[in-house]
Amino acid sequence: MDQQPKILVLGSLNMDLVVKSLRLPKKGETIMGDSFNTTPGGKGANQAVAASKMGAHSKMIGRVGDDLFGKQLISYLNSQNVGTDSITIDADSHSGIAIINVDSASGENRIIVVSGANMKCGDTELEISNNLISQSDCLMIQLEIPKQISLAASQFAISHGIRAILDPVFTIELDYMDYKKIDIITPNQTEAEFYTGIKIIDTNSAEKASNKFLEWGVNLVVIKMGKDGAFFASSEENGLVKGFKTCVLDTTGAGDAFNAAFAIEISRGSSIPEAIKFGNAAGAIAVSKEGAQEAMPSRKEIMQLLSKN
Repeated sequence: MDQQPKILVLGSLNMDLVVKSLRLPKKGETIMGDSFNTTPGGKGANQAVAASKMGAHSKMIGRVGDDLFGKQLISYLNSQNVGTDSITIDADSHSGIAIINVDSASGENRIIVVSGANMKCGDTELEISNNLISQSDCLMIQLEIPKQISLAASQFAISHGIRAILDPVFTIELDYMDYKKIDIITPNQTEAEFYTGIKIIDTNSAEKASNKFLEWGVNLVVIKMGKDGAFFASSEENGLVKGFKTCVLDTTGAGDAFNAAFAIEISRGSSIPEAIKFGNAAGAIAVSKEGAQEAMPSRKEIMQLLSKN
């Protein structure tokens, strides 16, 4: 295989509007913020940038509005060596935005997404994905564009022997037939609980939730458990891959960093535990920095952390 895996990302592009405050507001409360900035985001674009920074050939499929944010989003992806010729500019919709409130003390966040052009993705994006899949080593999808498009692309990839990774969003429900179209699913603890009804508090509960996903037809489950690492399960093996100690500054792009790193390593032929360890390291580095795409680590940074542990 080419030393640079080819990662195809079908998903969302948002402009993140980030407000930092000493704590998150309570219901009905107005508090003063510490800072405000705009930064490129969207789970799809985050993963595409992360994959590029980590040494992959990365290509983005998605949709933005014909507006300032759309131009800025594409420009930033180009600056990060992400292929953008498959991004559609929609004159009838605004670019997606995400309003992110970050707790300065803990690094935890709360996010409101206004999808805009992302939810206009349709047959055009699906056709592009299907045409490019044979040239790719892995497809990365999320649920921030229409679910049926993401899952149809996943099903097509699976039918052509290409691994497809779904990073779900717990506000989008999946039905029984949807799971049949999923190869790998990588929920965090909150998302895993939303889909399975099982609260993830330890390895035992993670295993029970994973078994549900497997029963529904998913091939591989990876539940991201923050500082504790990630639990994985397939029909052949399962286990916990421990995380890395780090100083948490901002958790915004941690899951996206994990997914990109994991996708790259399975594309390189690494074992599942090895790929998860690489993903855990990427996530640990990402949370120690501010922002989403700008916080994504390079392959060199990840290797340096792994060499110390």
